[in-house]
Amino acid sequence: MLKGREIISLPVVALNNGKQVGEVKDLVYDINENRVVGYLVENGGWLRNSKGFLHEDICRREDESLIITDESAIKPVKSIPALKQTIVAKSDIRGRRVEYEDGRIIGIIQDLILDENTGEIIGYEISDGVIEDLLNGRFTIPNTGLSIGPDRVIASFEINGIPLQGG
Repeated sequence: MLKGREIISLPVVALNNGKQVGEVKDLVYDINENRVVGYLVENGGWLRNSKGFLHEDICRREDESLIITDESAIKPVKSIPALKQTIVAKSDIRGRRVEYEDGRIIGIIQDLILDENTGEIIGYEISDGVIEDLLNGRFTIPNTGLSIGPDRVIASFEINGIPLQGG
């Protein structure tokens, strides 16, 4: 289990020569497919000069770096259809409100919880506000029983002792 922010800023190293070939700037993920598609290593404005690679190009994570086979895996985003389509779809779930069907707010999605081997999104890290974060920390919810809308996520189950029905 790995948080998305733990990947951002990691060096990307080529296995064939041990050379650092980039640094992860952001994750590219598809909330409909529930998985990380790839990673951006250079943010050169909207698609114009951005470069990235697919999740499948990762050999492993080692010594606080992502290892890819060789530098040729890093390409302009516009030449990798899966990355380009996902970025154009603007499906970033971070910052969306999570609430119950009756409108009670649970919190805001701050990060993704990932299976680092498959890239599957297995859950989300939720903030219940700065004070609650400081007092009790953030909590995670599984990526099941959720309906993902364009501006909010609706949960149909009890989360961390927050009852499903109003009481």
